[in-house]
Amino acid sequence: MLDPLRRRQQETGFQPYDDRLDTEHGKQKQTFGWQSLRLFTSALGGVVFGFAVEKSRVFEPSVIRDQMLFGRFVMMKVFLAASATSMFSFSILTMLPATSQLIASIRQARVCSLGSKGVLSSILGGAMLGTGMTLSGAYPGMVLAQAGAGVSGAIYTLLGGLLGVACYGMMEPAIVRATKPDIPIQRHYLHEHVGGPYFTLALPIVAVLGIGVFGLELYAPWTSEVPVAGEGMLTSLSWPPYLAGIVTGLLQIPWVIMNRSTLGSSGSYCTVASQVLQKLCPNLSRYSSCVDNWCKVFNAGGTVIGAYLSASSSGYLGHAAGVAPVLGCIGGALMLFGSRLAAGCTSGHGLSGMGLLNLLSLTAVPAMFAGGIATALVMNYHSDVDYPTVDSVLYV
Repeated sequence: MLDPLRRRQQETGFQPYDDRLDTEHGKQKQTFGWQSLRLFTSALGGVVFGFAVEKSRVFEPSVIRDQMLFGRFVMMKVFLAASATSMFSFSILTMLPATSQLIASIRQARVCSLGSKGVLSSILGGAMLGTGMTLSGAYPGMVLAQAGAGVSGAIYTLLGGLLGVACYGMMEPAIVRATKPDIPIQRHYLHEHVGGPYFTLALPIVAVLGIGVFGLELYAPWTSEVPVAGEGMLTSLSWPPYLAGIVTGLLQIPWVIMNRSTLGSSGSYCTVASQVLQKLCPNLSRYSSCVDNWCKVFNAGGTVIGAYLSASSSGYLGHAAGVAPVLGCIGGALMLFGSRLAAGCTSGHGLSGMGLLNLLSLTAVPAMFAGGIATALVMNYHSDVDYPTVDSVLYV
């Protein structure tokens, strides 16, 4: 039986960058020093990301849940700013001769990775992801920041996420058969339907997203939504949410250059789960090795460290309110199950996929918010359900 990567190479004629493929580029890069550098830069990027999102306060469960009820717009400001900056970064890389082919290969690799996915799996997976986000007050990448910042119950959400990955791994063959589209998608990117180069459509969308962030800031200034305390960038309690979003989006550039892929968080859960569940879930074996996979794990570890450093610098370590362990665990499981079903999470679809104008990502993200908003409305209606709000968060 052919290795999945080699089978994909045969079927598509495309050679993705992967240490396990015996390609000319792979031979050039398969040195211990290069692999170590990739792991180090991945971890460093995680530290920057963890520090930024902790300062934005978007990691707090109450902030995420309040967004789903349109009570506060911190999360939306971060998300839109990060999406816009990712799109701007991809546009610059597309226009530069030195990196234009790299972006083209990344787009093709994304098409290969979504080969069995369609609109149905994107909608169902996105809705499950959104439901899990509201239940747990987190999303895949943010659970790691919560763990670093000492949010109570974050470990239960993390364990639930690993459980969700394991469940999907066991059910994947049946799910793929049930959701695989009868007619494969021919054009995977919006600009392919519109016509013209990617950046001619992406840059106007960047401007629209920027106007959206500006409008939200006028409607709800960030200083009215999060506490402001401390002096200096490193020791202050909060940053403007859009600043954290810009930092996150800019991290796409070093990640693309070093790892020849785009940012995503849910893959790290698969790699960790595969270390102990590979025999039980053979479908996880493709995540068990390869530097590409471990770069995501190192990035996740860096996120924990960055959030810890940020919370410690402002004296806020361990003060953010968490959710009930049961809700955290169930929400974490739904988040990661949905992420694998949709083949992407808030980072993989929301930042990278939307940034590349991928049609399935543009389908999954609205479904994600729809699932999250519907769950939040139900939880808010049943007031006996655990639901920490801004008033329950201890600010010092």
